[in-house]
Amino acid sequence: MNPIRQIIRHSAYTAEVVIENPSIATSARAGHFVMIRFSEEYPRIPFTIVDTDPKAGTFTIIIHKGARLTKVIESLEVGRELPNLLGPLGQAFPIENYGNVLCIGDGEGFVPLLPVMKALKEAGNTVVSVLSEFTERTSCLRGNAERYADRILHSASKEEAVAITESLAAEGNVDLVVITGPTDMLSLISESTRRLGIPTKCILNMIMVDGVGICGICRVLVGGERKLTCIDGPTFDAHLVDFDQLCNRQRNFV
Repeated sequence: MNPIRQIIRHSAYTAEVVIENPSIATSARAGHFVMIRFSEEYPRIPFTIVDTDPKAGTFTIIIHKGARLTKVIESLEVGRELPNLLGPLGQAFPIENYGNVLCIGDGEGFVPLLPVMKALKEAGNTVVSVLSEFTERTSCLRGNAERYADRILHSASKEEAVAITESLAAEGNVDLVVITGPTDMLSLISESTRRLGIPTKCILNMIMVDGVGICGICRVLVGGERKLTCIDGPTFDAHLVDFDQLCNRQRNFV
């Protein structure tokens, strides 16, 4: 049941994990995620489905060492079965040929962009990625991004990410912006693209308990309407998201 078929350890902090599940491998699309509980001591945790191999019946996630994942990476073994796995969940990202797409994410938060970048590239888009808050712990993500990006830029802060966006927009080279990462960064970039008149989609990274809309922890206001990130998202029109309300909610779960 859901055996681990391959583990690619990029560093002590990061690992790609290939899991066998033919159903997920054939039905998952860019933007979907899974909920996994590795053992009784861990809660269910959402992971972006980074890639799929329908022929092999496998899908890939990327795990970053964090507060809830301190021991997970070290404990992973090829052949180990994951009995508590649910997916694919959420709504797929709307893929089409937009033209020039700018994808912005920060460090570990860049992971949800990887499958979207791949699908956008396959749809004929020119993809430029901006890695914000880039550190040695997340340097492995550059290799993943290079597979699908026509150009990779780095920013040292969310303010610099905004400056890059505005610079590229001034050149007329941005038809769509896709952002993910900390809420304050999403808010700042979204306000900038709103002023510039550039359509912007955000991929929210929320705390979830069940992933199917029961707990309500991941709720967010979008265009004044209550939405659940796990079933209505994780992708939303960034210009409709109430980031102030979202920041206030997230403070309750820190």
